[in-house]
Amino acid sequence: MTRRRKVLLVAGGAVVLAVLVGVNLRSRGSAVEVQVTEVGRRDISRVITASGEIHPRRRVNVSANAIGKVTRLAVKEGDRVRKGDFLLEIDAEPYESAVDQLTAAVRGARAALDMEKASLTKAQDDYERAQQLHEKGFMSDGEFKTATSTLEVAQARQRNATETLAQAEANLRKATHELRNVHITAEMSGVITALNVEEGESAIMGTLNNPGTVLLTIADLSEIEAEVRVDETEVVLVRTGQAAEVRLDAHPDTTYHGVVTEVGNSAIRAQVGMGQESVDFKVVVAIRDSIPDVRPGLSASVDITVAHVDDALAIPIQCLTVRDQERLDRERRRGRGGNGAPAADSSVTGAEEARRDIEGVFVVENGIATFREVRVGIAGQSHFEVQGGLQEGATVVSGPFKTISDLVDRSRVKVQKDRTRR
Repeated sequence: MTRRRKVLLVAGGAVVLAVLVGVNLRSRGSAVEVQVTEVGRRDISRVITASGEIHPRRRVNVSANAIGKVTRLAVKEGDRVRKGDFLLEIDAEPYESAVDQLTAAVRGARAALDMEKASLTKAQDDYERAQQLHEKGFMSDGEFKTATSTLEVAQARQRNATETLAQAEANLRKATHELRNVHITAEMSGVITALNVEEGESAIMGTLNNPGTVLLTIADLSEIEAEVRVDETEVVLVRTGQAAEVRLDAHPDTTYHGVVTEVGNSAIRAQVGMGQESVDFKVVVAIRDSIPDVRPGLSASVDITVAHVDDALAIPIQCLTVRDQERLDRERRRGRGGNGAPAADSSVTGAEEARRDIEGVFVVENGIATFREVRVGIAGQSHFEVQGGLQEGATVVSGPFKTISDLVDRSRVKVQKDRTRR
């Protein structure tokens, strides 16, 4: 929640209460009872809260690269495996048959190539003899042309036989690879966090447009991260490297420490009501602490510290209120018996000055509450950082809410007994 929203919500609620009660502090003619606090110093952090789930940083979905029934299953969900361990096997019989057939085809193609090589050798010898006879005039042009054609045919047949063998060998390599795919082993060490198949069930191989059957998931549970959604109004404040605290619904009494490692750039849109849409962005927080009995998908709430000031001059959030210049001028004229208000800044026109909203507090001195403009910095859970307008030790009005909202500049006040806040 932004600082302005916090101030307006507090001030708005107080105005409603004041109207309902019908309070007019000025008309009482007596001191207004207030609660006060002293301006002091404290550490202030601005925190953004978001929710999501935890996931392993490294996980692998094992999909089927072969089609068939699962004939052997060596693991169950929760088992710990090492890289290379056997996981499951898909029916190998059709793939073994294909390998046998293609092995025979390769043998036949090699035999055919050997025959074509022999034929080419004979055709080459015949051509060389014919060439010699033709040069000496002992062979006609027609007979020499026939010998040349025979050689060319033999060369073409050998090329075809060579290509046939190469294709047969490629088919055999492919079938052998597919046969190896029925024997599935672990691609990484970790824990089986999801098992989506049983013995006897069919596995479907993925295609370009179909990812196929995800048989199981292996995850490294030694590195866990929280993936949360942060509202578009706050994600601009989030940076990698910022500290975060993570709480899990499964361990409500434990806070885990983490750091932001990723801030998404793509909006996540969702319908939240009639014609309303939320826009969030993914933020990933790496959890540095060990989580007992960790399970992927556990619900998480994350507090990200986006700003921090040590030993800041601070006031409670409820002390800060908003006044417009017109109201202040009116109150000050009444307080001075009709005399004019202080001159406005010459750089601001009268209309602009009247419309200007001023953030400030009521400072109590000698029983008089005077509105004083302040400049605030970051907003923590309960306090604002004060960057200007107040000194340490000053006494400011801190309540009640409706009293602050309706309080008039330079009002007489008295402190409620035992209600001085620190």
